Amino acid sequence: MSQKLIEVIRQMLIQIFRPLVRMLLRFNVPYHLVSDVLKWTYVDVANKHFGLKGKPPTKSRIAVITGLSRTQVDMQMKLDLFQDSDSHRKWHRAGRVLTGWVEDRDFLNHKGESKIIPLESDDEPDFKTLVEKYSGGATYRSILDELLRAKSVAVDNDRVELIKPYYLTENDPDDLQNIDFLGLSTQYLLETIDHNIDPERSGPRFQRIVLHDKLPASLAKLAESYSRKRSQELANDVDEYIEHLIQHSDLEEEPELLPYIGVGIYFYKADHEEENE
Repeated sequence: MSQKLIEVIRQMLIQIFRPLVRMLLRFNVPYHLVSDVLKWTYVDVANKHFGLKGKPPTKSRIAVITGLSRTQVDMQMKLDLFQDSDSHRKWHRAGRVLTGWVEDRDFLNHKGESKIIPLESDDEPDFKTLVEKYSGGATYRSILDELLRAKSVAVDNDRVELIKPYYLTENDPDDLQNIDFLGLSTQYLLETIDHNIDPERSGPRFQRIVLHDKLPASLAKLAESYSRKRSQELANDVDEYIEHLIQHSDLEEEPELLPYIGVGIYFYKADHEEENE
């Protein structure tokens, strides 16, 4: 590895680690926990993806490419630290319900605002119907519990009010949902980048970034508001199109089903401490 490449990788790692370490320190996560997870992940990834000629790698090969001893490799291979979950499905279903609530005319008043709707009703659009229409098969009670936990809705006298049209809690350092969401969102972004810079993979995935400097701080809220509106419109459109493909496909006849597919969109803005860095 050339010295120039080492320096570029070092700078890349610092850029990735800085916001991550800032969050970890805020959660009071000590360094040794992170280093233990990183060691296990090195061995796990090497074992799953760096075999030769279609065969899994030997422990000696894993030791060579990771820089760990054979004893350390053997110890890590006896551990199972990662527990997969279907949390992305939960977020997707809850998010689709909220999107339907702010866009579907049946659930809007004459001003175009989301109605306060009953849990169940035979006379008017209700929350149960909203969930059945947009959640993709989840029960309305399970979606209601998730939205209440995220403080996206409020219930009074069996009527549900939309509080915020998105499904994440805010400013709660102990909230497991946000921590889980951090891992999932970062994984998807890095998987896309890894795909695009891997010379052995064909067909780059869509990945764009828009960057401007010297915007007057007084106009930042306008820029964010516009970006939020247009990004939400795009996210809704892509979500509806993929859901349409799923609903009109013959899942029983398909030989292979992808675990997940989608588009991630986020808004970024430098804070003062980041500018100083």
